[in-house]
Amino acid sequence: MKPFFTKHSRALALGAACLGLSFSAAADGHLAKAVANPDRPADEVARDAGRKPAEVLAFFGVEPSMTIYEHAASGGYYTAVLSDAVGADGTVHAQISQRFWDRIGDKAGPRHKALGNVKTHIGQITDFKGYDGTVDMVFVSLIFHHLHYNETTGDSVPDASKSFYAAAMKMLKPGGIFAIIEHQAPDGTPRADSAGWHRAALENAVTDLTGAGYEYVGHSDALANPDDPQNVPFRALTTGRDTSQRFVAKFRKPS
Repeated sequence: MKPFFTKHSRALALGAACLGLSFSAAADGHLAKAVANPDRPADEVARDAGRKPAEVLAFFGVEPSMTIYEHAASGGYYTAVLSDAVGADGTVHAQISQRFWDRIGDKAGPRHKALGNVKTHIGQITDFKGYDGTVDMVFVSLIFHHLHYNETTGDSVPDASKSFYAAAMKMLKPGGIFAIIEHQAPDGTPRADSAGWHRAALENAVTDLTGAGYEYVGHSDALANPDDPQNVPFRALTTGRDTSQRFVAKFRKPS
């Protein structure tokens, strides 16, 4: 993986190192228990080795009683773990687009209800009303590659994504976290190329989120894979599902 943003590299490296000291130990507590929940489906448990959910969520700082907005919750792998981790006093707002809800709602709806502290949001983040300044974390897993590029704007941030980041900023509490997990492309890759591979470069996330007013906290190498060339579609990897190198990047709304 190439270094990114040379002028900030020393400060960012120090920040990431300090974060690493804290999150590895935290993964042994409530998050480990959430991952070990015997009610989790076997097919999701089988993915834990490639996703390392306790370690990743500890890096992001997921704690009991939090309110988390999960964008593109999909089938619910992270929804279930987040629900258990924040506990009965916490809330997970699981966002699913109307188009995708039409496909999976018959399964996702009952599952959200059974979890107890999950509220389904069908629509876009810009439609999410009434929660300004009350959300502790916006969680964006494997969807940033759809946010960082469109043909109209090229290597600039798409206007729709600017609206997304503004809406997230509005809903977050001061000091709230914007968390990203994404299939990684090499820094310096044109956005059109990385989007074609269903990936994004870490430097794109740093540029786009700091440009939207967020503070960059640091990143974790928990999902690094030196055998991933990063310049091919992640689905083309012969090593199978959940083996791509993914960056795990943490941003914060200024206090």
